[in-house]
Amino acid sequence: MVIADENITRKARKVTLAKGESGLGFNIVGGEDGEGIFISYILVGGAADTCGKLRRGDQICSVNGIDLQYATHEEAAGVLKGAGQTVAMVLKYRPEEYNRFEAKGHDPGKKMLYTTADSFQTSEKHPLYVRALFDYDPSKDSGLPGRGLAFQFGDILHVINVSDDEWWQACIIHPNDEDFIGIIPSKNRVERSERARLKTVKFQGKHQYNGKLKMEKKKKNFSLSRKFPFMRSKDNVINDGEGLLEDPVLSYEAVTQQEISYTRPVIILGFLKDRINENLVCEHPDRFGNCVPHTTRPKRAYEVDGCDYYFVTSREQMEQDIENHLFTEAGQYNDHLYGTSSRAVRDVAESGKHCVLDVSGNAIRRLQMANLHPIVIFIKPKSVKAVLEMNKRMSKDKASKVYDAAIRLEHEFAQFFTGIIQGDSLEEIYSRVKRMIVEQSASIIWVPTKEKLCKTL
Repeated sequence: MVIADENITRKARKVTLAKGESGLGFNIVGGEDGEGIFISYILVGGAADTCGKLRRGDQICSVNGIDLQYATHEEAAGVLKGAGQTVAMVLKYRPEEYNRFEAKGHDPGKKMLYTTADSFQTSEKHPLYVRALFDYDPSKDSGLPGRGLAFQFGDILHVINVSDDEWWQACIIHPNDEDFIGIIPSKNRVERSERARLKTVKFQGKHQYNGKLKMEKKKKNFSLSRKFPFMRSKDNVINDGEGLLEDPVLSYEAVTQQEISYTRPVIILGFLKDRINENLVCEHPDRFGNCVPHTTRPKRAYEVDGCDYYFVTSREQMEQDIENHLFTEAGQYNDHLYGTSSRAVRDVAESGKHCVLDVSGNAIRRLQMANLHPIVIFIKPKSVKAVLEMNKRMSKDKASKVYDAAIRLEHEFAQFFTGIIQGDSLEEIYSRVKRMIVEQSASIIWVPTKEKLCKTL
């Protein structure tokens, strides 16, 4: 609430504000039922704050001669957006009216105009939630205009203020923690800084990785798993090498909550995935299981249909099902088709168990398309030395290849990771994996929205 200051005149006053690099630096509310347009928030370090002549509770009467006393919210937004670099405003300090405005149930933190060059409006009906796709330590960011908010890859952030093109205000969504609102770098700032870094810092082998990936995918079919090569799919979900030379720059992903009635599949990617997959199923058979794969090869005498495999008698039918996106993965081995169907994964998920999948990163999108949102955990080795320490029998050359493969995997699929885990031992990593699975096993989960989060909002 605004505290009335008797020393500030209630008469109309003129203020000229020079727009900064990141905009005007204040938010507005109002414009409904002729109630007026009010300043609801002033960003610390922004143009309005630096000017020192604006105040929360100010009513904006006019901008550059345009009367806004009875303007709608949209009309005021348009005028401010097109006001140019120098904005001449007539203001009246009306804390009492603004207090009554808030008392009617309006929440200035949830409905505001962001007066940057590229404006974005959010409302109580459409709050903005994003998933962080990078770690952020504000103590290492010298450009912060105020108290920063530290977060890690995978954290869900409620973004409540994007009034500045460079800095946003947000809080981390924690079920049991008290909300703390802090400053985070905007999507635009993160991506611009990262692209600048990639131009100046030589990432050993990065371009070779991308080039190698592209060449390999032209020479052979995709690899869906350790055992079988991918069948090339005609769908548009798979990136078949085109565009790989352009480095993706990750920042934030818009997300929304969704209620689910199944137990989420689990995909472990990266270093130690085979051992962790085996441990999960063997140690906790009541909570984790594997799905039954399909194959076109003949059934052997000791095998049971529906237990060892689903034996498909028609190769043409299985090929058609693959083309119709009914398989998460499919491949060919010794002239026979093998595959994991989305239906088989769902059967395990609906039984109350996590379906543990040994698949590639490409399968994640197919599972999401089937409305089976997996928990995807990437095990990232700290260094080649760390790989050697956890596997004493491995050669240095092999350890280097394992580390490089992990870097390539992160480079290509990081946007699909639920979380990234590191540790100094298998036991530590395994414990963190189990804890993350528990944390991600609620009946209401965060999933990507279909709407794209633009660079500047």
